[in-house]
Amino acid sequence: MESEVTKNNDRVTPCDDDESANPSSDNLLGKAAACIAVGAVGLGAASEADALFLEPSRVIMPVAPAPCTGVCAPQATEFQTIIDKEARTRFRRMDWSTPLDWLVIANSTSNLHKINTHNAIINLLNQCARYSFGMPVNVLQHCLQTATRAARAGASDELVLGALLHDVGIAISYPGHAQISASIIRTFVSVDVYKAVLHHHEFELAHYGHKIGQSTTMRNLYLGEPWYATAAKFVDEWVQVSYDPGYASYPLQDFIPLIKREFAEFTPEKMEVTMSDCFKEQPV
Repeated sequence: MESEVTKNNDRVTPCDDDESANPSSDNLLGKAAACIAVGAVGLGAASEADALFLEPSRVIMPVAPAPCTGVCAPQATEFQTIIDKEARTRFRRMDWSTPLDWLVIANSTSNLHKINTHNAIINLLNQCARYSFGMPVNVLQHCLQTATRAARAGASDELVLGALLHDVGIAISYPGHAQISASIIRTFVSVDVYKAVLHHHEFELAHYGHKIGQSTTMRNLYLGEPWYATAAKFVDEWVQVSYDPGYASYPLQDFIPLIKREFAEFTPEKMEVTMSDCFKEQPV
């Protein structure tokens, strides 16, 4: 399937920065969270959860909201508006919380995700321009080039997103950056794309491992995995060839609509993906 990013004259759709700061009221996550919380604490009766809504003392408005710093800085005004208006819970320990508390938290999480996540991702990518580690291009240029090659090859949107963000974890820490990058996209892409990003270093070694005294066959550990072919194509055709200073990559601005679209939804189903990971043992 052809990626959305190649449909407008072989360019990514231009960015539209006009975005409402008002969170949506029909919040599926918040509605689902109430049911989940009721079940989790063993109440079982909707009436008990409903009764909690009549207790305004259970939630409070912040007197002095925390200042916005770090990755939310580019949209500080919008972010501050939301936290100025959001309700706060009163519990001091998790085992003192109520279903209503978790409904409040779920609504806040979903609303802040909508206005903050894509900006945080863009900020991390911009920080990647600071690092080159002696390579012919900096990390941001490498990411843009990888994503551009994937888009021009007709890759799906989620593969283009994975290509764009496969090294974004470097902005946080070079050691473990593949795991960081994969964790960021985990709930928004398929298992195949997640695994391609998570294991891209092992697959890259096939191209240069022998030059630094390391194995070139580490990817063979995953030969039987259903995502192996995706990871091999991802690395062989897009990642390992994307260190060309003369390559005409799409600018980051052109990928912003893709980032906004792919990170827009935050649902209970998406949350379940990462929660279930906590209960699975994965090989090192």
